[in-house]
Amino acid sequence: MAQNNCAQPLSLEEFGQFVENVRSQYFSDIPKEHLGIKSFRSEAYFLQAQPYLKTLINRRQNRRYNVQINLRLLECPPTPEGLEAILVHELEHVRDYMGWSSGHIALHGGKYALSCGVKVKYERATDAKVLELGLGEGLAQYREWVYQWLSPKDLAKKRLIYLTPEEIRGQTF
Repeated sequence: MAQNNCAQPLSLEEFGQFVENVRSQYFSDIPKEHLGIKSFRSEAYFLQAQPYLKTLINRRQNRRYNVQINLRLLECPPTPEGLEAILVHELEHVRDYMGWSSGHIALHGGKYALSCGVKVKYERATDAKVLELGLGEGLAQYREWVYQWLSPKDLAKKRLIYLTPEEIRGQTF
């Protein structure tokens, strides 16, 4: 696969500033101190937002969340528009988690892990929120970027779960 569709490499610090800029522009209701950044390595996943498990027993207003970044993304990032759009997608998940009880988060997590239908419905609805903010082209650019890294099996899975660039640009979902 061609793996040369890269913007300027980012440091973890620069990525953190990018997250903060997106949070302050679109998600002022998410307190800055409630977001952390954690890195990981994966062949198929590049960004994730998850509750920090130790804080799930806390009151909603005292929970923390991690934006998890695959270090490969820092080495060869998508376009700034693509990165902005996918961060909005991930922070939409954080906004959902902030509104849910701990029990609801756990129930959702179980259903999400076990049901492809639940996963498809939730992720495509989250993508639709990104499009409502006018970030469709950036989301399409991100998906095109991520597709270059995936195995045929992972690519087929991503094309099922998330809106594809064709669906985004053609609004056919």
